[in-house]
Amino acid sequence: MFGWEFPPYQAGGLATATLGLVKGLLQTGLQVTLVVPFPIDGRVLPELRLVSTAGLRVALRRVRVPSPLTPYGGVGEYAAGRAAAARRIPGTRGTTPYGVDLFHEIERFSDVAAEIAETEPHDVIDCHDWITYPAAQRAHEVSGRPLVAHIHATERDRSGAGENAEIRRREREGLLAADHIICNSLRMRRQVVESYKVDPARIHVVPWGLDDPSAAPDVPEPQPFPDDEPVVLFVGRVTRQKGPEYFIEMARRVADVVPHVRFVVVGTGDLLPQIIDRTVELGLAERVHFTGGVSGPDVDRAFRMATVCVMPSVSEPFGLVALESLRNGTPVIVARNAGVAEVVRNALRADFWDIERMADQVAGIIRYHELHRELRAHGLEEVTHPRFGLAEPARRTVDIYQRALVGAVRSH
Repeated sequence: MFGWEFPPYQAGGLATATLGLVKGLLQTGLQVTLVVPFPIDGRVLPELRLVSTAGLRVALRRVRVPSPLTPYGGVGEYAAGRAAAARRIPGTRGTTPYGVDLFHEIERFSDVAAEIAETEPHDVIDCHDWITYPAAQRAHEVSGRPLVAHIHATERDRSGAGENAEIRRREREGLLAADHIICNSLRMRRQVVESYKVDPARIHVVPWGLDDPSAAPDVPEPQPFPDDEPVVLFVGRVTRQKGPEYFIEMARRVADVVPHVRFVVVGTGDLLPQIIDRTVELGLAERVHFTGGVSGPDVDRAFRMATVCVMPSVSEPFGLVALESLRNGTPVIVARNAGVAEVVRNALRADFWDIERMADQVAGIIRYHELHRELRAHGLEEVTHPRFGLAEPARRTVDIYQRALVGAVRSH
């Protein structure tokens, strides 16, 4: 399996989804060799803490390919990562063996992938998103094993009208080269078919699951705000895709009608300076709190201190944040076009651009305690169903592996 983001190196939901899939696959008895491009920074084995449940240390093998590639990084971000990697690696004196640009680096990663495919025993090749597709394709050329590609978000999802033509081309090539494709929602499946003319018979929908859907939301924890001050939460990358600007505009309308309300933005991203400036312009500087990036138990604490979580994503192939919010007993409002809206019943919905509707929904959840209690109780009950755990996505993924293997045998 070729991965792009994996704890502790993560910037969004891809790391959580990959970790969950790996855990689920290992629990089925599969052996997984995970190949990941991480920078060299002295942290050699900290990710084992995240996968060290019974039996995982033995079955999971990790192959680390030194690289300045970063989660969700684009062409522009690569140069900064390359320079930072040079500073971190002893003896480089400001230079690195890495490519002069992101695409050259991906090719170098692909060359290493070919070597790994020659030496590592494997039956199926799996990969996650466009940056790993070339590596998986090279591995496929070397070993001839069937190739399964996950698509968590397309270049259109990430960049909108600012799509990078070269990334889009590589994304298309990787998807067309795969024997089978796994999407996390019907929405994503439709987009892959329409955008890349992929045969829909090769595309399978496997929604994400939670590692621990039965968290303990009633555990009391210190609260940073007084009990009479409700908290409205945003969790995610502060980028165009996640719609933080709509969250801030909505916040102004909620603040106009709900006294003492607080807003918390959890995450980092390229739009953060712009969002902070807009917060000041709207007179919300004392009401909006920016935490920066958080991880692990702190994410659950953020959900538990909130009255409601809002996801105004412009493009959301799935939306794991919604499941995490419900697991922690926090009602959630999701974008109507989000993939998670296909599978979750106990969440309110609004178009990402409809800030008036979102503001009304937030105010209603805050004001009407019975509505809050109903959404909380039903959301908790729903998300603890086995279909939202790790076993179901893993089972369905294994079925796809089996189909790929059968197809490979028939083709020969």
